[in-house]
Parts: sequence; structure tokens; C-alpha cells
Amino acid sequence: MPHFRDVKRTLSNERREYPIKMSHAYPAVNIGWGAHTMAGNDARALGMKNALIVTTGLKGTGIIEAMQGVLKAAGVESSVYDKATPNPKDHEVMEGAKMLAAGKFDGLISVGGGSTTDCCKAIRLVFSHDGQDVRSFEGAFKANKANKLPHLAINTTSGTGSEVSCFSIINHTDKMYKMALFDPNCTPSKSINDPLLHQCMSQDLAAYTGMDALAHAIEAIASRLMVQSAHGPGLWAITQIFENLRQSSANRNNEKAIEQMVWAEMAAAISFNSAGLGIIHSMAHAMGGLYDSPHGLCNAIGMVEVCKYNLSACPERFAMMARAAGINTVGMSDMKAGEAFIDLVAELKADLGITTTFGDLGLKEKDLDSLSKFAAADICSEGNPKDIGFNEMRQVFKNCM
Repeated sequence: MPHFRDVKRTLSNERREYPIKMSHAYPAVNIGWGAHTMAGNDARALGMKNALIVTTGLKGTGIIEAMQGVLKAAGVESSVYDKATPNPKDHEVMEGAKMLAAGKFDGLISVGGGSTTDCCKAIRLVFSHDGQDVRSFEGAFKANKANKLPHLAINTTSGTGSEVSCFSIINHTDKMYKMALFDPNCTPSKSINDPLLHQCMSQDLAAYTGMDALAHAIEAIASRLMVQSAHGPGLWAITQIFENLRQSSANRNNEKAIEQMVWAEMAAAISFNSAGLGIIHSMAHAMGGLYDSPHGLCNAIGMVEVCKYNLSACPERFAMMARAAGINTVGMSDMKAGEAFIDLVAELKADLGITTTFGDLGLKEKDLDSLSKFAAADICSEGNPKDIGFNEMRQVFKNCM
């Protein structure tokens, strides 16, 4: 048997990117039709008697009023902070944290999509650090104090994944880009995914958020971190998305398709929660910061061009995704299978009626340099399977105009 020093010498001759992986926990989740009726019991089990609800408002849906009724029936009082907006802003987080500190609240409940949950996560971080500027948490593992309050995340969109992830994305309103806050303290205490609430999404929002979920799965599987346990849920999510997203978007009464998209978005999030993401999200963060563009739509716009850029770095994983999407790859090389998968992604995007470009969202030639700089430095770019610098990022942006 070799001595440890011999093994150590052998290992030192082989270097790998990210040799030690980290698998991040995700919370317990209630899933299924009617799961939102458990919110009162869940809140009480987490120790809540007076909760602050964080939301964008969800005007016209009646969801907030319904959730307050569910909570009250379980003996949980609540107040509402509804100043969160799509692409939540740093000042909205700080305002919410002040409201939280001023009241006698013993818990946080986010009700909405990714923007709402991300805002609530950041409010919780700021409150737990006695009002510290949310901008100071940009990057990885910046929290140094335990969470003071529990967070129940009630998700209403089939794409975000924020309800089970340790990420929070917040707009830096001075520098006009999206900050990525990556910390286990961002993870909600418990989550709820009720297809009944997801059913309230409009057709276009269902399409955009579904493409966001697809981006999560694709980037987690292609990630240079190579967290192999992420492949299972990610590949399953891809299968479900290709089988159900068209129907879910086209017919908001198609209960089977809607439910499967709920499962798919959550599986894709569990996948990226440990495996990370790539430059599809880096570009979306830059666009969302400068132009306040819808996140899922930005991911849909950038997806095909980024996949083309990355294919050569990991064709075998693109071939895996092709098979998950239903493509018969027998007799194909991995590169050909990957190309077929990218064609199928483009076809899905077209079937959903997504023809918007970054140019349509306001991207101008004069902004390419600044957006490319921010995107290349985004924390998600670290997971991209193919090296990318400023010039390459600029070209990918330009291809999406």
C-alpha cells in the first residue's frame, strides 16, 4: 500500500478546475394543487405570529388577500410591503428592511415570483446584519451573522427557482447592473409551490419564466463546476420543459402542463443551486440592470447564441441534453447532437412567439462595452464552460441585437 506522501505527490501532478464541489442545501417544499392553504400552518411551525409579507403586489390576482386570509385563519397576523418591483432595486431592499425593523415582526413571507423572493431574501440579510447596506453582500458568502427571522417563500412563477436557491439578484441603481448575492443565508426556511397560484400567470409570462427554467437546467449541466449530482434533476427538467412549456403557455387552463412546469422549474433550480450558471444569466443580469428588462425574456434571447458559443467546450453534455429533449442521437457525434439540441431550443423559442431581440429591449451600440464589461465580471460567468473575455462577450451581445 503506498504511503500518503506518495499519493500526495501523484495528485499534485494533476490539476483540475474546481476539484472540490459544494452541494448546497435547499429547503423543504410543499408542492401541489392547494398547497398554498398550508401557508398558515407552515408560518406557525416556523414560529411566526406576525409576519411581514414581501410582494410586488400581484395586482388583480387576489393572491395577496387570499394569503392574508389563510394566515389569519391560522392565527398569524400580517402586514404587506409591496414596493418590490421586477428586477428588485437596492433601495427597495433597504426600505423593506427599515419597515421590518420598525415593526414587531417575527417572520418574513414572500409571495410572488423571483423578484419578490430575491427582494425578501436581501431584506432578511440586511435586517440580520442590523441594517448593513445590501450592496455589501454582493458576491459569495458575505453574510457573517445568522438569520434572525425565518422566511417562508410562496412561489407564483414557473421559472425563477428562487424559492429553493441560495441566490438573490438585486439591481445596483447607481452603477446600473444586477448584483448577485450568493450565500446559504439567502436560502428560504421553507417554500410553497402551488400550481393554482402559478396558473394566474399570463401567457407571455409563462413563456418567459419557462425559458428561464430551461436556461437554469442548460447552464447547470454545462457548468464548468461539473457538479454531477445536478445532472439528474437538470436533465429531467429539460424533458418536462420540452414536453409541457408550449402547452402551458398556450392554454392557461391546461392543468397537467402547468403542474409539470412547476415541477420542472423547481428541479432546474435544485440543479443550478449547486452547479452554478453561465453567461446566459450574466447577459440577462446586465440587461436587467441597465434597461430593467424582463429576466426570463433576456435569457430566452441570449440562449441560442450562448449555446452555440459553448458547444465546443462540452459537446458530450449537450448530447445528454439532446437526448433529454427527445432527440434520437443514434449515429450522431456529440457535436451533431449538440447542434440538433440548439436547433430544438430555437424552435421552442419560435413556437412560444418570442421574436424580441436585445435591440428591441433598448440595447445600443454605445452600451455594448459597458454591458460586456459587467457581464464578463458577473459571478455567473465563472461557471461558463468556455472561457470568455470582454471581446468575446461583446460579440455574443452583438449577435443578440
